[in-house]
Amino acid sequence: MKWNNKFNYPKSSRSIEDGLRKYLFGEEKLPSVTSILQATKTEEDKASLENWKQRVGYKEANKIKNEASSRGTLMHLHIENFLRNRLNKSFFESNEQYKNMAKEIIEKGIKGKLEEIYGIETTLHYPEQYAGTADLVGIYQGQETIIDFKQANKPKKVDYIQDYFLQLGRLAPLKIRGAQV
Repeated sequence: MKWNNKFNYPKSSRSIEDGLRKYLFGEEKLPSVTSILQATKTEEDKASLENWKQRVGYKEANKIKNEASSRGTLMHLHIENFLRNRLNKSFFESNEQYKNMAKEIIEKGIKGKLEEIYGIETTLHYPEQYAGTADLVGIYQGQETIIDFKQANKPKKVDYIQDYFLQLGRLAPLKIRGAQV
């Protein structure tokens, strides 16, 4: 893998307004792709999540959500450290779940497939429409690609992850310094 500074990514900051994440580019405030997807969930999807919270209990649901969020953050951090060549080999010696997830993504999804890195945790936006942060942008198996790392405790049915496809579908036409990715 080699680094390629092909694009000059925009600088932004994030804020939360009325429960929605917004990206700030100077005076322009754009909703995040994730916030748009949350706001446009079907009533059935919203009810399904609420039913799960009631079934397991709100305290337990919050605990599960926070643990998953923490695990995902650590997994992302370790993948980023690998991509930046900042991990030593002893990293994978322990058997912590987030490390195993990171190792799986690295071994099966990155090594031998990712050829160039254009950016990590890169802010992308479609002017006057929306913005998002891509986990990784680069050349993957010969194609310019936007990559979003996902973690889960077990494989999910395709029906349960439709937002993932919509998320990437929204990111695909984002402009990077005038270029289409």
